[in-house]
Amino acid sequence: MKVVVVFCSIFAVCVAFESCYTDVVEACNNKGGASDIKHCDAKYGAANMIMYDLQSFANDHITRSFQYLLTATHFDNYEKNREGFTKLFRKLSDTAWEDGIKLIKYITKRGGQMNFSSRKQDKLLEKESGTYEIHELGSLSRALDVEKSLAEEAHNIHSEVMRRRENYHDPEVGAYLEDEFLHREADRIRELAGYFNDLEHLVEAKDPSLSVFLFDEHLNSIV
Repeated sequence: MKVVVVFCSIFAVCVAFESCYTDVVEACNNKGGASDIKHCDAKYGAANMIMYDLQSFANDHITRSFQYLLTATHFDNYEKNREGFTKLFRKLSDTAWEDGIKLIKYITKRGGQMNFSSRKQDKLLEKESGTYEIHELGSLSRALDVEKSLAEEAHNIHSEVMRRRENYHDPEVGAYLEDEFLHREADRIRELAGYFNDLEHLVEAKDPSLSVFLFDEHLNSIV
């Protein structure tokens, strides 16, 4: 008899945690419809709490993708004719777009929906002039700042989900960010910082226009 009581108690506790099953049972008992079943989705852990941050992060990537594309267009006109810089910024644009799509897929994988209106305050975006017709050294400095801001945002989300804070702890999101963003952002930042410092030293030469031309040819061969 005691065994039956214990089993029933354990089963009752398990059912209490099975929100999807509970919704189905209640809907069946009350003859309700599908609208009464609210927890049968892919959300678990801190998915509900983290959705806004992930949506905003995805929107940041999409915005930056278009900005990089505008910069690439500036270097691709007949006056500038910088094939190396054009390839670099198109590559950055494609990468930002792919990362944005990747985040949207992850949001839906965790049971959420993409909201293109979700957007945090971006201090870097507020400081930018809005023009993309800038010189070569300036374009590299802006790209470096952008990639650092994206890396910082990934760090912020990662630190929040790994702090074991109540209702916000989600190590799966942390692992996803590490695998798909943090390591790759470090590589991009290192690469852009190297390009910037190389060009910065080259423009100090007696003929900076020739130095920029040669650097663009170098970019065109390696990007």
